[in-house]
Amino acid sequence: MTLFLVIGLLTAAAIVFGTNRLAARAASDEAIAEARSTTQLLAQSVIAPEFPPELVHLQSDNVTGYVRPLENFDREVQARLLNTDRPFRINVWTRGGRLIYSSQLDVLLRNLDRGNKLELDDNQRTILQRGGVGSEIADPARPEDLAAAGTEGMLRIYTRFVTTSGRDTSPKAQAAAGQPVLFEAYFPLDELSSRKAQIFASFRWISGGGLALLILVATAILVGLTRELRKGAAERERLLRSAMEASDAERRRIARDLHDSVVQDLAGTAFAVSAISRNPDTPEDARETLEGAGSSLRSSLKSLRSLLAEIHPPDLRADGLAAALADLTAPAGAAGMQASVSVDGVETASDQRAALVWRVAQEAVRNALRHSSASTLAVTVRGDQGRLTLEVVDDGVGFDPAAVRDPDRYGLRGLRSLVADHGGTLDVRSAPGDGTIVHMEVDAQ
Repeated sequence: MTLFLVIGLLTAAAIVFGTNRLAARAASDEAIAEARSTTQLLAQSVIAPEFPPELVHLQSDNVTGYVRPLENFDREVQARLLNTDRPFRINVWTRGGRLIYSSQLDVLLRNLDRGNKLELDDNQRTILQRGGVGSEIADPARPEDLAAAGTEGMLRIYTRFVTTSGRDTSPKAQAAAGQPVLFEAYFPLDELSSRKAQIFASFRWISGGGLALLILVATAILVGLTRELRKGAAERERLLRSAMEASDAERRRIARDLHDSVVQDLAGTAFAVSAISRNPDTPEDARETLEGAGSSLRSSLKSLRSLLAEIHPPDLRADGLAAALADLTAPAGAAGMQASVSVDGVETASDQRAALVWRVAQEAVRNALRHSSASTLAVTVRGDQGRLTLEVVDDGVGFDPAAVRDPDRYGLRGLRSLVADHGGTLDVRSAPGDGTIVHMEVDAQ
């Protein structure tokens, strides 16, 4: 569940970051595209019909004859265009690079007096020939921006229009008509930024709505997955409990059958053989043979009883846990190990927890007897503040827990989930040559 939440949060953060970046870029492009469209519209629909075509012949040495057309056109421009916030400046250039109109007439006249000309770049020449729109940040230090003083922080957009004679039927106007000229408009970047923010706000609603939808879908998926995980965990616990109950029932049946049949028969036979061996009428040589047979039967009976205790102890309640663990470690002596059992503070433990402690101890002791080659084996159970602690320690050859692959080599792996289902922890600490410690903690109830 935690992993899903982390993945969900990271995904949401990535979506927010990515959509904001994309939305900001789209908003900036859209704001510039609007300014470019406005420039084209101004050039074709507003400026071109009113522009005096004879201005294409404006030179520094014949300004006087063009003063009236300039003033009339400038009056129209100031009234119809520059009384709004967009655009801030406009210029008109000939394809030869001469400035023939500027919304700042004083700058136009000063430019004419100096004879300044604009060296058109490839993009500007292409637009003059074929049409289109270009844009770039204005730099008053460059020649093309000399006629727009104070344009720091502005975007310069340029397009073309073709001069028309309009209603002017004079030969001079007719001769100047049909000339392509370069139209420039300057837009403040602050205004474009404001427009970008407005557009970005609309994008934010779109991305925010998509993110909200994604969160709702992800939440629904997480809720469904959590429900399925809980259902699966409950089913697994039910199956484990059923398997444990079936295993315990089968163990009890086998232990009971062996105790009521084979163990009783062996015990009776051992007593009979011992009685015959002690009979004075029994020959001496037969008496020695019978004593050996009786000793062997008693030893086998003891081993069988230890096996029965391992299969299923007679008492798995908390007060019988010490005896059950003692029976569990009884075979250690035959394996050459010195075994000890210590149980303390388990009076309040439930029978279910006592059975769990015995089951884990059984597997740990079994592994120690089979694989450890140890000289000592210690089983310790402690109860403290509502918790049960089990430790099975041997001083044997040890092993690398991470390298164990054979399921028969270390069956405690299969008990980890069972202990976890009871709210406990099971830890195996070992290393080659350092013995093994099996440590389990679980609630007493």
